[in-house]
Amino acid sequence: MRPIAWIVLVLTAGCGESTGPLADLSELHTSLAVVNTVFASSLVRSLGVFRFGGPLAAPAAGAPLIPDSLLGKTLAFTCASQRYAESGDSGAPATGVRVVLYRRAPDGSIACPATAIGQLDLFDASAPGTTAVRGVATAPGGVAPLVDYTISHNVADPEGVASATGFVTDGQQRLDFQVTGEPGSGLHNTIATVQLDDSAKDLHAVLHHAAEMGVDTYYEDVDFSVHDAALRAELKGSAGWFNTLRSWDEIVSVNDVPFAKVGGSAVPENEGPRITPLRGRLFFTGEELRILLDFVGAPDSIGAGLAGVLGAGAHLVRIAL
Repeated sequence: MRPIAWIVLVLTAGCGESTGPLADLSELHTSLAVVNTVFASSLVRSLGVFRFGGPLAAPAAGAPLIPDSLLGKTLAFTCASQRYAESGDSGAPATGVRVVLYRRAPDGSIACPATAIGQLDLFDASAPGTTAVRGVATAPGGVAPLVDYTISHNVADPEGVASATGFVTDGQQRLDFQVTGEPGSGLHNTIATVQLDDSAKDLHAVLHHAAEMGVDTYYEDVDFSVHDAALRAELKGSAGWFNTLRSWDEIVSVNDVPFAKVGGSAVPENEGPRITPLRGRLFFTGEELRILLDFVGAPDSIGAGLAGVLGAGAHLVRIAL
C-alpha cells in the first residue's frame, strides 16, 4: 500500500476583466483564500485525523468492507483509551457505520476533553467487479452533507489503481473533485490525474502529478493548469525534499506567458523558495511575492486537506489514494 499523502491539488479562482498578470495575481489571492477557507473548516480538519490511520481495521480479503456486527453502530473516541470503540449512541444508518468527529488540537491529535463537531457515515458501496466505499460527513444535527465521496477500485485493475469522486464544502463554497491514480514504474512511484471544479465560478483545474517516495526523500513532477473564461495559470516543474531540506525547479505562467521562476536547492524546511521575475521585470513587490508563495505552497496544503478528507475511506477500502 502506498500512503495517500501524494494527492496534490491546486484550485485557484478566476477573475473578471484582466489588465495583465498583476491583476490576475490579485484575483489569484482572493481565490486561494476561498479555497483555504473550505479546507480549513473545523469539520474538514477533523477528518484529517484519519490521514495516516483509519477508525476501522482493513477487512480481510473477500470480506465486506464493514462487518455486519458494526452496521447501525456508532464509533466514538475516548481520551482515556486514545482510540475509537463502539458506543451506545443511536442514530447511525442501518446500512453503514457512524464515526464521531472531534475538534483537533494544534498538533493534529483529537483535543481532550473530546468535543464532537460532526459525524462521518461510511457505507460499503461495492458492486460485482468493484470494491468501493462511500463517506458522508455532516455537522451535528445536519442534514445536508458537507463532505460526500466514493472511492472505488475495479477488481480487474492492478493493485493501487483507484479513483475518487465527490465534493467538500464549508456550507458556502463547494469544491467538486475527481481523482484517478495508479502505481508508477517503481515500488514507491505514483501517478495521478486530478480535476477540481467550482461550478459556481466556472473554474476548472487539471493536475498531472508523478511522485517518488523514499525513507527520507520525496520527489515530484507537477504540471497543473487552472482556467476560467479570462485566466489560465500554470505551475510546471519539479519539487522535493531530502530529510529537512527542500528544493524547487518550477515555472509559473499566466495566460501562457512565463511569469516567474521558482527555484531553490537544499533550502531549510522553515524557508520558502526563491521566486524571481521573468520577461524583463526586475523585481516583485512584497504583496506579489506573498501571492506567488501561496500559489506555490497550495499543492502541499490542499493536498494534505484532501488526503485527510478521503483518509478514513481510503484506509477502509485498502486503496492508497
